[in-house]
Amino acid sequence: MAAVRYTAASNTFTGQHGTAWTIANLYGGGGAGGGATGNPAAGGGGAGGQLVVSTIATTGGTNYTVAVGQTAPGSTTATVNGNDTTFASTTAVAKGGTGAASNITGAGAGANGSTTGGVGDSVTAGGNGATAPNSSTSGGGGGGGGGNASGQTAGVATAPGGGGGAGRTTNGAGVIGFVFGGGGGGGRTANNTDQAGGSGAAGGAILYYHINSGAYLLGCN
Repeated sequence: MAAVRYTAASNTFTGQHGTAWTIANLYGGGGAGGGATGNPAAGGGGAGGQLVVSTIATTGGTNYTVAVGQTAPGSTTATVNGNDTTFASTTAVAKGGTGAASNITGAGAGANGSTTGGVGDSVTAGGNGATAPNSSTSGGGGGGGGGNASGQTAGVATAPGGGGGAGRTTNGAGVIGFVFGGGGGGGRTANNTDQAGGSGAAGGAILYYHINSGAYLLGCN
């Protein structure tokens, strides 16, 4: 079984002659944490991106586009959802995680992971982002492909899924999620300076393929 890993926004996978099928493991990007704008205020954590696993028939010499969802920047005012990761546009789709609401006064709610919109043989929700425990502590982000956050503690994903960004008790922007697909932690403020939620991490794609006449490692990028 050979494998290739993609993290760039746009990639081309060429089906190999003798290849009967490809197993695509796709991670959607993480949702951003909630921004904090009150005094005091703490945002909730963003949800992790979906994990989609799908067995896809591929043809030797045919090019397939693999698009990887990139970072979802945190905001003080907007809800920023994670970006999708796809194989051949619609053949397999791992949706980005939901972002937590921003422009928060007090304690913000975390965003929940979901299987909605995912396309593939198996669709696993990203981990839930945590609701801020109080206006002084922001919520942690959910893990990519699963792993729920709890309070300030970020969700822990199963590798290669990325963990969420932790919540914080000091003033500042939320902690960024970890690739593949970790949700961002919430921002926290106790003065009149608004703080953005942590950015949701980029997703990723790992393709495994069996070659009828033997297995060869093409490489990674």
